[in-house]
Amino acid sequence: MLCMVILAGCDGCQGGGGGANACRTTAPICDPGLVCSSGSCVPCGGDGAACCVNGATTSCNGTLMCVMESAGERCRNCGDVGEACCNSSGSLLCNSNAVCVSGSCQSVAALTCDPGGSLFSVGVQDENLCALRVVDVRASSAANALSCAASSGMLAMGEQVYEIPNTPITDYELCVETESEGRRTSTVRAFDEFEALRCARWTRCGDAGCTSVTHGACGP
Repeated sequence: MLCMVILAGCDGCQGGGGGANACRTTAPICDPGLVCSSGSCVPCGGDGAACCVNGATTSCNGTLMCVMESAGERCRNCGDVGEACCNSSGSLLCNSNAVCVSGSCQSVAALTCDPGGSLFSVGVQDENLCALRVVDVRASSAANALSCAASSGMLAMGEQVYEIPNTPITDYELCVETESEGRRTSTVRAFDEFEALRCARWTRCGDAGCTSVTHGACGP
């Protein structure tokens, strides 16, 4: 009787909570600690595993960092001070308290323009205007903080600073439409709404491009 009750409340999910169980057709599609991959719920968050997804945010276990790779977003042991830089779609990234220098993540505390200046958080984005990370630098003004970040060696090829310091990274939910795949909801990380649209058009639309990209989830 107990088994029948559990199955009845599962809405045809065929398990939905174990490593080899089919994903549910209703949210949440998998139990916590699992992510839907190729129709099955598999463990997420571990080193080399898929990133866990909760709404519009991704996460990994402990200090692991979620990076974008050719096979999708994966958790890697990288990005902290003293560790190797994370390779995310060809860009070398570190966590917010570190910066990539010669392939290794170094503390941003050592990279200051003016040790007696104010602390500014400077956003770093790629050439598609997708947000990569935020680094803290000390400078006498916001303009000097941007100049410091751009010239101190903390930027990799193709990276640039966002022009408004102290702007946090935001996860933007967008409705992306292509001729081949139709409409689907996707999420990008950016510093403002315009950058989010540009990021989506260059990273979510494939070779043929999108017919439309709008803010918000796709409707029915």
